[in-house]
Amino acid sequence: MVLCRPKTGPAFDRLHRARLALMGRGEDGRPDHPGMFDPGVVSFAHGEGVRRPFPGAIRNAIEALSDAEDAPIENYMFLRSFEALDGEIRRAFCRIGVPEALARNVVLDAGTTRLMVAALSLMTREGAGVVTAPGFYHPLAGWCGYQQRALDVVPTARANDYKMTAADLENFLARAQPLTPPVLVLFNPTMTGAVYARDELDGLADVLCAHDMMAIEDALFAGSEHGRATPCARLAATRAGTRCLTVSGASKLHCLANLRIGWGCGPEWLITALQDFITSSAASLPHVAKAAALGALRAPEIYSQRNISECRSRIELVRSLVSDLDAQVRAATGEDRPHVEVGHDVAAGHSILIEFPCLDGRRLADGSVLADGADVTRFFLREAHVAFAPALSHGFDGTKVRANVASVGTELTYAASRLWENASDKAVIEKWGEVEERSFDEGFAGARQRIIDAFTTRVGPALMRALDTTMTAPRDAFTREIHV
Repeated sequence: MVLCRPKTGPAFDRLHRARLALMGRGEDGRPDHPGMFDPGVVSFAHGEGVRRPFPGAIRNAIEALSDAEDAPIENYMFLRSFEALDGEIRRAFCRIGVPEALARNVVLDAGTTRLMVAALSLMTREGAGVVTAPGFYHPLAGWCGYQQRALDVVPTARANDYKMTAADLENFLARAQPLTPPVLVLFNPTMTGAVYARDELDGLADVLCAHDMMAIEDALFAGSEHGRATPCARLAATRAGTRCLTVSGASKLHCLANLRIGWGCGPEWLITALQDFITSSAASLPHVAKAAALGALRAPEIYSQRNISECRSRIELVRSLVSDLDAQVRAATGEDRPHVEVGHDVAAGHSILIEFPCLDGRRLADGSVLADGADVTRFFLREAHVAFAPALSHGFDGTKVRANVASVGTELTYAASRLWENASDKAVIEKWGEVEERSFDEGFAGARQRIIDAFTTRVGPALMRALDTTMTAPRDAFTREIHV
């Protein structure tokens, strides 16, 4: 018996190499170094939220389990709508820049992954391929591979934070000359925190319309922008809005990753078809997840803004640590050139792109050569017990990794979360404010200290060993001027 094998290609092969590295396996698939889940490993590769969900989400889920009248767990609740949640989702989409006419058409599935896989199944008609830009969610390569769809990563410029421009897309289409218009999958913000401006989206929309292309915009990190001066911009608000699906969910900003619930909106014709497709493949979504999502979306702004500000603080902390590390390497090597640097500014989300030009082509003592992000990930797992996400599976060439700072030390905040989840007075949810938020200060400070320790006592020394140099400054040189 033979199973259908996925369509391979550069992006799929990169995803496979990245996963081997993170799982502690060599190129041959055999265990040969620590993995991201191993005890003692500090992981910047996990993608969860910064703390437990808002207590209102937890309470909603618990109450839903006991609600035999409106949410019987023995019943599929087949095709039954949950208008309260749909309404909150519509408002959430409008807040991030989706026009109300499109935001009112809502579809849900068990996570944004399932939703986007379903959408790709419908939208890649007649064997159409998929195009994206660096900074994409790395499983996209697997989704396309198992659907026998080609995935092309359009070359972009570092000077533009690796975002795709209209010219980039036009140039790709001119070279590739696809027989069927490909589907654009745009991550805005990107997985490394770049945010598309309205004029950039307008340019892409013109190309989409000119070439009869459809698009999926993953807006999972929308609303997590580090600065709110610039209004959110969405592809759905351009002239290409009627050919675009916008996707979001509760896993990141709202910290409900393990409940697997995502949602999308778009033109009625697309949402109707997508809803029918999803219903045909999965009878219904558990009401417990819907109830939790409703509680998460109704959390006070101070809760979500604290999540954003904490991630922003950690991003700035890592930027400072990277700068200190680069200065130390320059001093030790006597070479006045970038050795470690941040790949581009981070405007949203919880991750930062770190580039190691000093490791590019570096031959290690065992004879191996560092050429890409998978090699760098293996190196730091082996030498420092630190896990970074290989950036090659996000479409980045060279010795680059992505560091997710949100979920480091999440367990240090559990005591504060459970204090409010178990409070006998439910009014605490309605009056949530500064007092409740201050209870998380100690846990968040501990997480930031863990990040400092990972860079100063693990990453830095391992890098120096790789460069055959010795530390010329005391260990605490990295932490000077850094305040937890």
